[in-house]
Amino acid sequence: MPRLRIGLIGWGTVGSALGELIESGPLPLELESVAVRDAARERSRALPDGVRIGLPEGVDVVVELAGGVDGPLGWARETLATGLPYVTANKALLASHGDELSRLAGANRGALLASASVGGGTPMIEMVEHLAATGQIESLRGIVNATTTYILSAMGEGRSYADALRAAQEAGYAEADPSFDVEGRDAAQKLAILASVAWGRWRGESEVDSSGIVGVAVQPGETIRLVAQATRERMTVEPIQLQTSSPLAAVAGVESILEVVVAGATFRISGPGAGGRATAGAVYADLARLVAGERPILFGGAS
Repeated sequence: MPRLRIGLIGWGTVGSALGELIESGPLPLELESVAVRDAARERSRALPDGVRIGLPEGVDVVVELAGGVDGPLGWARETLATGLPYVTANKALLASHGDELSRLAGANRGALLASASVGGGTPMIEMVEHLAATGQIESLRGIVNATTTYILSAMGEGRSYADALRAAQEAGYAEADPSFDVEGRDAAQKLAILASVAWGRWRGESEVDSSGIVGVAVQPGETIRLVAQATRERMTVEPIQLQTSSPLAAVAGVESILEVVVAGATFRISGPGAGGRATAGAVYADLARLVAGERPILFGGAS
């Protein structure tokens, strides 16, 4: 079986973990190139020897793990216009331009895969795709942002918001600028992607009624979480007080959880929503589908 030549954009925590999987895993894959902003910068994991450093050229699939929208949008458009598969973990790109990219992939017999964009290593998109194919999804509900889970858990133990945020940053759960997480945007983008898959119509982040956790009061002993919910008509992200018996109340650390209701039955999946190895594993699973000859198009079915 010929090896798929991979052009990788991004060599951060997830990108370097994927590089290790490509080198040691069972799939017939070859890392042909790696694109980074600054090749001279010191990294926790060195760039691979013998691999061309630069944007993808002459490859079979482009994998983008850089984040952001401006650069990735151009790379995605260029890749999909040539009919090549584009694999990404970039939820911001998909929640703002997913419809365009899906159509572009379909028009050029390309492929658009993004299992790692929601849930990290937990196959939330796959579960929603399966349930949408087998029945009418009534609703989605979940906790999909680790930063707010960590902060709200600490506040429920009696810590102030400022102390809880500081602890989250020290533990690596929150960025130096945590606004994207604490204002609810991360969760809103993930919810928009899941809802698009669930009901077969692309819905962007701008359609989500979202409120974050800044200014939320949590009394000691209370269990409040940032809950993402969707029906066919509405999408919301907001802090909600949960009963301790709720499966959502047990979520802690980097764990994420999603509940999907179909014909009155609740299906549930949970697992690590972050982490380099887990997220890289989801990308690797997408590459396995390409190796098997599939050409999936997120938001657009399979070609």
